[in-house]
Amino acid sequence: MVDLSGQIIDERYQLLSELATGGMASVYSAFDLRLDRKVAVKIMHPHLANDELYVERFIREAKSAALLSHPNIVSIQDQGWNEGGIPAVFIVMELIEGSTLRDILAKEKILSIPNSFNYILAVLNALTAAHKMGVLHRDIKPENILIARDGRIKVADFGLSRIEMSNQNLTGESSVILGSVSYLSPEQIEKGESDNRSDIYSCGIMLFEMVTGSKPFTDTTPLRIALKHVQEQVPVPSTINKKILPKLDKIILKAVAKNPQDRY
Repeated sequence: MVDLSGQIIDERYQLLSELATGGMASVYSAFDLRLDRKVAVKIMHPHLANDELYVERFIREAKSAALLSHPNIVSIQDQGWNEGGIPAVFIVMELIEGSTLRDILAKEKILSIPNSFNYILAVLNALTAAHKMGVLHRDIKPENILIARDGRIKVADFGLSRIEMSNQNLTGESSVILGSVSYLSPEQIEKGESDNRSDIYSCGIMLFEMVTGSKPFTDTTPLRIALKHVQEQVPVPSTINKKILPKLDKIILKAVAKNPQDRY
């Protein structure tokens, strides 16, 4: 994808540098020329921006996510089309300068139980607020958990994840879907269906990874990993990390139960 750093979007947002790119869009750090503040701008890839139905869905989900206001949720501040200059459909979000939970896991491998609970409780607080508003996340994973330099924990991409996932192919080698499928619930994989308990499943998998240092299922392709989520039981965490107590085993295994009715 073309790096748009240096461009000014909507005569207001000057793109500074690309932060991340995925199957649906690229995210840039930017400067709001009107309010003199740094923001994050998510710009849909051009080939998707030409699909009217896709754009309508993108905007609808952005409006839904914009209703959320919570200390542990990245806020959406603006949305629009770039009328002048390069064609662009964009969303403006709160900029969180720091790292992701993925960065922390890559560095530390296994997190302490207190640190793991610090992260997961912040995520659960965010999900509680979103679920009360009828908004699901659908793609909880370490890459979407942002940790600011001052320690604040924020969940990114509420609502928008459903659109990005719909644009991916489980049989492909996309790094986006490979990162996501490790945390998807069996019902999302089998039926394309999700509810509050699907987000809980993803949290359980993420907590498993934090306290054991590994994902419960790995394989050579996204499809193989997806099938394991549907067909195999998540290992008992204490069989991997002997420091894990039975009570934590029970918490994680209940969260990742195959049947949604058996979860929290």
